Amino acid sequence: MRQNKHIIILSLIAIALNSMGCRKFLESHSENNVSVAELFTDYEGARTAIIGCYNKMKTSAYYTKDFYAYPELTGGNINYAITKAPSLYHNYSFTNVSLSTYNDMYNFYTQAYSVIYSANNVLENVDNVTNAKVTQLNRIKADAYTIRAMAHFDLVRVFAQDYSNSPTANHRGIVIKIKNTDSIASFNTYSTVKQVYDQVLSDLDTAIALYAASVDIYPSGSSQTWLSANAANALKARVCLYKGDYTQAYNLSTTIIKSGKYPLLTTSNYDASWSKKNISSESIFELAFGAGTGGGYGDYFNFTIPQTLYAQFATSNDLIGNGVLFDPADVRGHNFLFKDTTIAGRTYSFSSKYFGTADSTNNIKVIRASELYLIAAESAVQSDPINGLSTAATYLNAIRTRANPNATYFTAASKQAMLDEIFNERRRELCFEGHLFFDIARMHRNLVRVDCSSNIKGFTYPNTLYACPIPTLY
Repeated sequence: MRQNKHIIILSLIAIALNSMGCRKFLESHSENNVSVAELFTDYEGARTAIIGCYNKMKTSAYYTKDFYAYPELTGGNINYAITKAPSLYHNYSFTNVSLSTYNDMYNFYTQAYSVIYSANNVLENVDNVTNAKVTQLNRIKADAYTIRAMAHFDLVRVFAQDYSNSPTANHRGIVIKIKNTDSIASFNTYSTVKQVYDQVLSDLDTAIALYAASVDIYPSGSSQTWLSANAANALKARVCLYKGDYTQAYNLSTTIIKSGKYPLLTTSNYDASWSKKNISSESIFELAFGAGTGGGYGDYFNFTIPQTLYAQFATSNDLIGNGVLFDPADVRGHNFLFKDTTIAGRTYSFSSKYFGTADSTNNIKVIRASELYLIAAESAVQSDPINGLSTAATYLNAIRTRANPNATYFTAASKQAMLDEIFNERRRELCFEGHLFFDIARMHRNLVRVDCSSNIKGFTYPNTLYACPIPTLY
């Protein structure tokens, strides 16, 4: 009964937050006379609050559509299978503007800051709980710090230029919110990209230390569907890669790889790992959806659903066509993880990473060991362009040969040739997982989209279009 009370309170708080007008955005006082402090009167309330942070990341504005689809649409992995009211077309056509009505990332922007708001609520109130062990509260705090870091990092990747766009990363970033205040004055003050990255890394370091002095607090679900020290370290490796701190990125990624806790899938079970809600052995963190069906990211790929606005996100020929990127024997390629169907007389190919026969709410695999192998490969050659080539090849080919045991072992005589192949392998391995456009930007590559119905098919680096305009809140 007590736990139900806290769920009701959290639901009321969520309703209150979602109903705020723009000028109320991120203010810390509660609406509808719901006291945030009431939620933190005991341990169960605090645990309910941190679970609420996870749930806010599972919305269509965040990991189940807008944020995850953004780099795939802009980067060139997706072309539309419908012409009427395609979702997120301003992203695809690079026509986002600051005015929220014409900015497809407005909902993500507000949702990500809502996640930050909720994480801050936890951090600002959890020490008021008196009936919990310190180790239990440490776990709640660690998750809150990691979630806050994730949200800030996701925001800066969408709404700011990449870290190395300026020599000291002192170009405009986003607003850092590490405290909930009664004023939105600070919401007009943007931090630099360096300051954002520094905050993200600080939060992750704080979380990692807290995880070391914590205990498990979640009664159900796989440990891979909750954040952890390994998840925080893996996310830190990703952040360091984007920052260009290749020594750290290499050390963090290889430490987790060598631990053996997240073994790569075998060739034969790779395809099945994406079926339904199967938790992959190499997943370090997945957002899990339990027994829910429908209403997920997979709806936009799932042509088995009869509604006309579903099955929008067809695979572009830039990714799947002509066998350029995928060998016919690659288990990630056209003969395995892609399904064909004919719509209005044209055959389209759809990724089946996120949908089953009647279930489009498959888990979102936020970070996997295969990404760490590719981080290690890229970091090795970036750190040491000569001696690092062989190390990079070792980690790169672990992913290549897992996907196709008969693949030729790849070697390169130059840093650029190795980086080009790592980029291609990331595209093969991580397609539709929210990476491509971010990879193009941080690697200072030109955008090239051939199979694209937008008037803007590409542009050269640098370009203002590598950052989405920040939407106006009021």
